[in-house]
Amino acid sequence: MIEPGFALQALIGDRLAADPDITALVNPLNIRAGMIRPDQMPAIVLAPARVRFLGHAAGGQIMAEVRLLLHVWAVEDGAKAQAVAGAVMRAMMDAPEAEGFDIDAWARPELVWMRDPDPVRAHTQGVIALTAVLRWRAA
Repeated sequence: MIEPGFALQALIGDRLAADPDITALVNPLNIRAGMIRPDQMPAIVLAPARVRFLGHAAGGQIMAEVRLLLHVWAVEDGAKAQAVAGAVMRAMMDAPEAEGFDIDAWARPELVWMRDPDPVRAHTQGVIALTAVLRWRAA
């Protein structure tokens, strides 16, 4: 398996981009990994994951806890940002099906709203926190 944080980030990004409730609100090209405010909105930006290795499991497997933040960006109109965040929360309610690794634990998503830190801009940012425990066989 590739690095567990990247593996989960790719899995989540693919799931979001394939969800018709989400793509009705957000262009799939605006669902991406990164660390900066997007130019095109609404958008979902998957920040780099925080990974904590938990150790070994039976049969030469490795386990890690992966924490991932999804940043939902929209021009501040309230309803659009809330609709996008609601669709993402519903899509992330249960763990996605993974290939090449197992998801042993999945925490329900958490959402917090923030104002854009740049006072000149009128953007809304929702941050959705995801936590999962991944298990995979070491190569």
